[in-house]
Amino acid sequence: MRRHNLCLRCGLKRCVYAFMFILSNLAILLSISTLNKFYPEITNFSQSNLGCNQNNYESLENTPNKILGTIIEKLVEEIENLHDKSKSSRKDQLQLKNEMLKQASFLTEILSLTSSLRNHLKPPFGNDNASSRYSLSKNNKPYDEILDYFQIEEIRKYVRVKPNRLGKQNFMGANGTSTSIGHACFSMKQELEEYMDYDVGDICKDDWKLAQKLMVHGCDPLPRRRCFSVAPKLYAKPYPINESIWKLPDDQNVRWSQYRCKNFTCLARNSTGKGFFKCTDCFNLTHHELPRWIEPSYGDPNSNLTSDFLIQDILGLKPGEIRIGLDFSVGTGTFAARMREYSITIISATINLGAPFNEMIALRGLVPLYLTVNQRLPFFDNTLDIIHTTRFLDGWIDIVLLDFVLYDWDRVLRPGGLLWIDSFFCLKEDLHDYLEVFDMLRYKKHKWIVVPKIDKDGNEVYFSAVLEKPSRPF
Repeated sequence: MRRHNLCLRCGLKRCVYAFMFILSNLAILLSISTLNKFYPEITNFSQSNLGCNQNNYESLENTPNKILGTIIEKLVEEIENLHDKSKSSRKDQLQLKNEMLKQASFLTEILSLTSSLRNHLKPPFGNDNASSRYSLSKNNKPYDEILDYFQIEEIRKYVRVKPNRLGKQNFMGANGTSTSIGHACFSMKQELEEYMDYDVGDICKDDWKLAQKLMVHGCDPLPRRRCFSVAPKLYAKPYPINESIWKLPDDQNVRWSQYRCKNFTCLARNSTGKGFFKCTDCFNLTHHELPRWIEPSYGDPNSNLTSDFLIQDILGLKPGEIRIGLDFSVGTGTFAARMREYSITIISATINLGAPFNEMIALRGLVPLYLTVNQRLPFFDNTLDIIHTTRFLDGWIDIVLLDFVLYDWDRVLRPGGLLWIDSFFCLKEDLHDYLEVFDMLRYKKHKWIVVPKIDKDGNEVYFSAVLEKPSRPF
């Protein structure tokens, strides 16, 4: 009988020791899988040195959350077994029973710590795959802290990672979608929350001016909204394309509530100075816009100096090669209208500074692109034949910002494409710094001229150039 109890005791001790050995192996596997999150090269070590456990785990995905889940299940199962054995033990085995209870307590503590670790690794929105692969922050802030920064629920819903419903990569090679907002949105929290405070499925507020303010100050791109945009109350049919190019549009087709002028005639008259000061005559299609880039304009009647180049002369530099391009300016689309006469498609990028420039461009039958200087151009590399700019990038712009802009333009221009700098003006004392930035592109100079700006007492100058992007085979 004593021998039987001794064997039973030894057998149970062997079980406890064996279980502790298995637990140590699981702890090692947990450590390796956690380190593998940060050091992928450890994967090879775990596969070569843990061959005894490979069959048990080869069906698991190599993610900490999956392995932790399996460990927790095994710990719970073993704790229940130990409790069952302690209940069925005899009184003369009291010492062994106490050891088993201590072992169960130890396992419970390990289970608690493992669960805490799993909760720490778990994404805040319940999708294990999205937590480590998609993050809106590159710093040490937890993902949920960034979301909690905004109080409006629509913002929080928008910036959350959207995992694919099928649980696998989509045709673009992504497991989910990370919708983006401009970094300056965090410094304009009040304005952004006002912009995103709406009822889903209802009509949006007429707050395009607030949206443009956010964009201009760096909250660009703006988050999408789930409400219907406000439209003019009585939208009239646009004029036919052969009429709309050089005719003022119908006033009914614009929302005028955020403008000082309430119709196109007011803007075209320019008697009150309302609108954008750099483009006060842009809506005068007959007298101001019609001759642009067709006839030269001389600031000084007594001089033949002009910063204007004619479209026909520029197209003659590359006969038949200019087909598509971008006009990054503030205007009503006249450059695109003139290029259209040569069967060239130009997209006009501008914002609505004091007047409905985007609406005007569209109503003329041209393509507007609502874009600030803060954004990277939405074109692929080496695709455009020409980029033209006027009345926008002038002496106000920071040298480093201009550098970033020009390199982005270089990115989208194809080899042999033309960069047309049209009447860039700045202070005389700043001219050398700006010319160095343009020189740094190492483009071929087809045209390059500096003329005085006579309305500023000789303190400012105009600079115009037509530059060709070189081929870069290496």
